[in-house]
Amino acid sequence: MESMATEVKEWIKKAPVTTLLVVINVVVFGVLEIMGDTLDGDFMLRHGAMNPALVLYEGQWYRLLSSMFLHFGGEHLINNMFLLLVLGSFLETALGPVKYVAVYLGAGIVGSFVSFFHMMLIARNDISAGASGAIFGIIGGLVAIVLVHKGKYRDFTAKKMIIMVALTLYAGFRSDGVDNAAHMGGFLGGFLLTFILYGIPYLAGLLRERHFFKKN
Repeated sequence: MESMATEVKEWIKKAPVTTLLVVINVVVFGVLEIMGDTLDGDFMLRHGAMNPALVLYEGQWYRLLSSMFLHFGGEHLINNMFLLLVLGSFLETALGPVKYVAVYLGAGIVGSFVSFFHMMLIARNDISAGASGAIFGIIGGLVAIVLVHKGKYRDFTAKKMIIMVALTLYAGFRSDGVDNAAHMGGFLGGFLLTFILYGIPYLAGLLRERHFFKKN
């Protein structure tokens, strides 16, 4: 028990923001399960799920953010939290807590907005929720970091990341009820935000270093 407690403490110390995000998602899910049924679309809609009609016509733009912390049932929650724990800790270590929060929330909001825009284009009025847009933002962020580091960063390589992205997107398109627009929007948002917050400063530092040590 002591060794397990030590491992948990080390994990929290390594990725405090990721741990906090998981806790928030689990607590929100638990509270909603006590209050009602998280598999009920109307119930989820009343508690912050994203719906294009309410966002556009009622001005409830907060749903682009609140929907990121809601999940339709235990399986949906477990799948997302597993990916968040595994992948989020790597991105948090690379970016630091502040930039990581910015990428996570920013990518999630971008994913929600792309989902909203896509549903408006195809005239659908679905109910959408889940952290997967933000999680795809984490994947996009890791891809950006791998590319900045010329195809390899720690245990991640460009080949592994391409396979991961392809498989996750393929699984989404093969499954019913999956918000693929949010996934793609989150991925692009995470990629761009990570490149801006991490990639550009990193590359600029390399250029300054090479210029400083340049021989005449």
